[in-house]
Amino acid sequence: MSNTTRIASILASALFASLAAAQITPGNLIVSRIGDGALGLTNAAQARFLDEYTPAGVFVQTIALPTAPSGTNRMVTDSGTATSNGFITQSVDGRYLIATGYDAAPGTAGVTGTTSATTARVICRVGLDGSVDSSTALGDAYTTNNFRCAASLDGNQFWTAGTGTAPTNGARYVANLGDTTSTQLSTTVTNLRCINIQNGQLYCSSQSGAFLGVSAVGTGLPTTGGETITSIESTTSSSAYDFWFADANTLYVADDRTNGSGGIMKFTYDAGTMTWPLAYTLTVGASTGCRGLSGYVDNGVVTLFATANTSSTTSGSIVTGVDTGAGSTFTTIATSPTNTVFRDVQFVRTPANVTHSGTGCATSFGTPAIGTSGGVPVTGNLNFAITTSNNAPFSFALFLLAGGPALPVGVNIPGSPACALIYVLPTVMPGALTDGLGELSSPMPIPANASLGGADLSAQIVVFDISLVGFGLPIGTSDALTFVVGN
Repeated sequence: MSNTTRIASILASALFASLAAAQITPGNLIVSRIGDGALGLTNAAQARFLDEYTPAGVFVQTIALPTAPSGTNRMVTDSGTATSNGFITQSVDGRYLIATGYDAAPGTAGVTGTTSATTARVICRVGLDGSVDSSTALGDAYTTNNFRCAASLDGNQFWTAGTGTAPTNGARYVANLGDTTSTQLSTTVTNLRCINIQNGQLYCSSQSGAFLGVSAVGTGLPTTGGETITSIESTTSSSAYDFWFADANTLYVADDRTNGSGGIMKFTYDAGTMTWPLAYTLTVGASTGCRGLSGYVDNGVVTLFATANTSSTTSGSIVTGVDTGAGSTFTTIATSPTNTVFRDVQFVRTPANVTHSGTGCATSFGTPAIGTSGGVPVTGNLNFAITTSNNAPFSFALFLLAGGPALPVGVNIPGSPACALIYVLPTVMPGALTDGLGELSSPMPIPANASLGGADLSAQIVVFDISLVGFGLPIGTSDALTFVVGN
């Protein structure tokens, strides 16, 4: 082997090793850490990191967020003492982690007090492949105050929370990755802590005025101003931060009080009164509160992860526990190193994915189309459905549904047009007439069960058309759709 070949081989090995190390594993935890340990935590800008751990607390790797500009990427730092900052979320489709920060060099004094016109508020998108995009730098948001949290459907548009000088505060919408401007969604309450999306609805937490808990922001996922924020639960003696929906009727909220009453509050929806009464508060330790919160559901069992704080200025550990009732116990699985702080924890869900394959075959009306509605295929999405369109009104359509991916090569059914290839060997095959627009939907509600994450399902549409003369089986077909369930 020549020296050139040997060097190339070594470089290639190093490159692929570095890429492999950057992969984030679904089922692990991502912890938001502020500080590199070298300097004491002050109100100056500190380096930000996403640390990966197993659910048992075994350290896996660190992803450092930018501390210097590079190309379109901006710096992503945060205050060492702003305890309400530094939250992370995972996009609804599961492909990205979303962090926030300031376009400021480490050491920038009083970073939260800077104006956003001179120190942009940055949204950082981190892919599960380890890629980092911090090109979204807002010059009109959260000026002279705290930028706390951002959420996303797919890593390409964002909803944000924080506080600042009016009108730069409150819940805001960012239309595109890389944008520098945002839209204020509401002035109902403008000092917000965390923000996230559940079943197609935007929610936020706050501890301001009458809004002492979790609230809905408008209806669905608003993108324009003038929306109303409506409280869904409000506990006057609590201090609400991060929140997590185990399902459509179960809500957990982190409470950072350290007076013996903090921990994790559990709320369950009462359909009769249409309210969210407090079921109980889970105590994670003596004189210990929580700010960051995440979890998963597996066969009806809820496992929680939280950042625990023992004073108003520290979030020093990650705790975990199974919700078995008010007396549930928690275990510390990781502790922040000296001169660093853990601000949030995210259980990494399996990404959802939808792909098309194969080719369709036209009826006399056109080629049947297959798609989805009701959001992405993730566990707990009871609104997910398979849809078809571009069919003759009131034609009979079959949905071919099966576990596993679609076949790579289609099979023709004797008597049908040569182009009518079947890519899905169905486990179930519901059918019905399309409506007056030639459209039809087949509901596929996905239970809130983490063990379904990563499951492959496939679907195809077969439409009967008596206008296709000369065929014993007059059908047209869609292409195939394979979707991976996220959790």
